[in-house]
Amino acid sequence: MSIVINTERLNLKKIEKKDLQILVNHLNNWNVVKWLVNVPYPYTFNDAERWLEKSSKEQLALNIFLKNNLIGGITIDKRTSNTTPVLGYWIGEDYWGKGYAIEACNSLISYFFSNHSENILYASHMLNNEKSKKILLSLGFQKVSEGKVFSLSKNREVEDINYELVNS
Repeated sequence: MSIVINTERLNLKKIEKKDLQILVNHLNNWNVVKWLVNVPYPYTFNDAERWLEKSSKEQLALNIFLKNNLIGGITIDKRTSNTTPVLGYWIGEDYWGKGYAIEACNSLISYFFSNHSENILYASHMLNNEKSKKILLSLGFQKVSEGKVFSLSKNREVEDINYELVNS
């Protein structure tokens, strides 16, 4: 069963093959990808096909659509080095500053806590990513630690700030 989560303005759903070139266009943008640890740069059509495959296998590996236009991505998945659920998201640069990330995150978080047994959700952002920090804090996340994580886009370790959200 394919999940579709509708918000006031957005649809969170699985990506389709027809959307892959738009995905490449959004993620082959350094201003977006420099803040993402799991996305390579430059971003190729092969990378987009790998995302399509991952999305088909993982329940909450979704994309964000405004009307029928792909504008971002959002996931809650269990990272390979950990078994804890982690929220991740990105918005295409043309759509920044319109509240889409908060709207999408609120809906996916609500869905997650209503449909899964986990009581804690994690998220992180690279040091100096003030926009993501503001989003996570507004969603109710609390800072729990600082660390380092490998960034595919930068091909090196970067400083990372870690957060948790406890379902109350």
